Amino acid sequence: MADLFEQDRTSFEDVDRAERSDTFAGYLTRMASDLADTKRRLHDLLAVEPGDTVLDVGCGTGADVRALSERVGPTGRVIGVDNSRVLIEEARAQSAGHILPVDFRDGDAEDLPFEAEQFDAVRSERVLMHLNDPDRGLRELIRVAKPGARILVADPDHGMWALDNPDAEVTRRLFTWWFGFIANPWIARGMPARFRTLGLRDVRVTMLPVMLYDLDAANAMTGVGKAAEAGARAGVLTEAERFAFDRELAARDEDGRFFMCGAILATTGVRP
Repeated sequence: MADLFEQDRTSFEDVDRAERSDTFAGYLTRMASDLADTKRRLHDLLAVEPGDTVLDVGCGTGADVRALSERVGPTGRVIGVDNSRVLIEEARAQSAGHILPVDFRDGDAEDLPFEAEQFDAVRSERVLMHLNDPDRGLRELIRVAKPGARILVADPDHGMWALDNPDAEVTRRLFTWWFGFIANPWIARGMPARFRTLGLRDVRVTMLPVMLYDLDAANAMTGVGKAAEAGARAGVLTEAERFAFDRELAARDEDGRFFMCGAILATTGVRP
């Protein structure tokens, strides 16, 4: 998944201009599987009901749109928006034959293509961390929500990633640099204050753990397997530190000792 973690930016900022935009659909499909339990809990938190109209901002390949359509049923509707035409086309392809009402549209999270007060529930997962102006993005989520609508924003807190590695100093130094290239790496911990500042009520935060037991899963989620090489090129690690770090990752993965964990923070609130 190297194309997804290009320093000094993350490729999710502009999927369609990435060198290999076709890799993103595979990444998102894997994440829908690896995070299946987390996603079910996020859908529970959104608390949609039969007949609701729901918006998923940054819908990717549409897995959450299809899952939520099962909850709103045939009298409801779920719309997915993404700024990537590649991913929207993939979402439509994967949704072919889906019998419940779903729709997919091109759109910018910072300038949503909808009139105000259109949706009974609005969600955004792992999106605001990539936005140039996350506050504008949040205001857009609120703008298109009906009064009384539930709003959910979920992102990993990139300061919470923890890797079981004996060299704590190198790991800390590398992770601080590596995850610093996310546009808004700490956005999740600041979301409750943003919700309250913008007038949402019943603001709650739910911490959802992410447990990664093999290097493939950690690479898919965080790109950790290429971090040391990139860090050495940037002068963050010496070559000796890079090789020692990568050897340790590979050894732990091979003998079943690999472990990395983090957390997704889901903030919910209700538009007055």
